[in-house]
Amino acid sequence: MKIALNLALTVAALATIVFALPTQNIEILKKRDEHWTYGQNRRGPQHWGTLDPKYGTCGKGHRQSPIDIAVGAPDVKLQNSAFAKLHYQPLHNVLCGYNGHSVECQWNTTQPAVENSIHIKKKKYNLKGFHFHTPSEHRVDDHFFEAELHLVHQSDTPDKALAVIGILLEVTAEENPFFNWITVLGDKVSGQSKSGKEKVKHTVEVIDFKALLEDTGNFTPRWEYEGSLTTPPCTEGVAWNVVKKPVSLGLKQYKALAGLESFNSRFIQDRQKKDGGH
Repeated sequence: MKIALNLALTVAALATIVFALPTQNIEILKKRDEHWTYGQNRRGPQHWGTLDPKYGTCGKGHRQSPIDIAVGAPDVKLQNSAFAKLHYQPLHNVLCGYNGHSVECQWNTTQPAVENSIHIKKKKYNLKGFHFHTPSEHRVDDHFFEAELHLVHQSDTPDKALAVIGILLEVTAEENPFFNWITVLGDKVSGQSKSGKEKVKHTVEVIDFKALLEDTGNFTPRWEYEGSLTTPPCTEGVAWNVVKKPVSLGLKQYKALAGLESFNSRFIQDRQKKDGGH
């Protein structure tokens, strides 16, 4: 009981620190695209749609993400059937780091025998990278989680369609071996300035998705809905798949992730209002 109480108090304290950061720190981040931030300022989420003509959909789109997944919502389907085809295998020499917006991991997708993919409605989507948000961007009946992992996929078809698997992460006392590299990355950038953090990369020799697939039941059950990218240009037509079962993230791992990213979640989108509802 004492351990659980200490864990809850620590997470609450960290969340308070993270949520208080936007106006102080996030707006001065150096990033790949200088036009937008997560801060409560003229470049923050409320103003993304006016920063650049390419970002217009952020303000005017009708199917924006993230959303509060209300059980029984008409535009969200709880999918209990597994993906028609799901192919995930270990990745080698994965380069991970903080890009100014989030902690992300990428790799050489042309490596022989590397083909991690899912099939949705007979269309194949290949895994291109993954990144994190703290706290979670999606909510479930107005409940948010400490973090969220996004596995980003893209089709080889001319439309280059996008599909994202969202995995909700909740903090636990026990560390999750799948996320051990986050702590290593956090140690590497400890004491660095924001711009200094972006220069630090960490090569993960092997990322094996087996444990993640087991923890999530091969990403099933999951909530499916059509939405958008949650960062500019907020492109719509994204096939979202938010896994119902949350995955554990160790307290030390969460501290490292929150220390790297601070606050980097877009606010919930009121799709009903944009569609003309009341």
